[in-house]
Amino acid sequence: MIKTVAIGLWVCIIALGSLMLAIKIGSQPKAVAATEDTAPTIDYDRTDVMSVPILADGKVNGYIIAQLVYTVDSKVKNKLTVPLGLFVNDEVFNAFFGSYSDTKQIERIKFEDVKQKIIDGVNQRFPEPVIKDLMVEQFNYIPADQVRDMNKVK
Repeated sequence: MIKTVAIGLWVCIIALGSLMLAIKIGSQPKAVAATEDTAPTIDYDRTDVMSVPILADGKVNGYIIAQLVYTVDSKVKNKLTVPLGLFVNDEVFNAFFGSYSDTKQIERIKFEDVKQKIIDGVNQRFPEPVIKDLMVEQFNYIPADQVRDMNKVK
């Protein structure tokens, strides 16, 4: 009978020891998970199709029609409480509205300069940089005369 009680106690001690070891090993942070968290994840999004009027001498000379694609760090984007697209649309509009009073200047737009201006403008509004790159999906200039002619009923 003493042998049976001793074997029972031995089994209980082994079971309790293995349970404690499993809890201790399971609570330690894993080194693999730490390296996964530091790897940057890039995501992309599109702006709305925007039409920005080009004004000169108090009248509309034409419209820039643009749609851009921007890449963002998804971890930083997930921390934001406001939609990022609103800020990008605002910076795109500000980059073109009032900047080109002579429609001939539109033909000589260097997108690299405009692109950097938009990226810097958006990133300045946040504590850490969000926008990584900006690419053109659509970019057109339509003179106001063509828009007026499209609206005429024939």
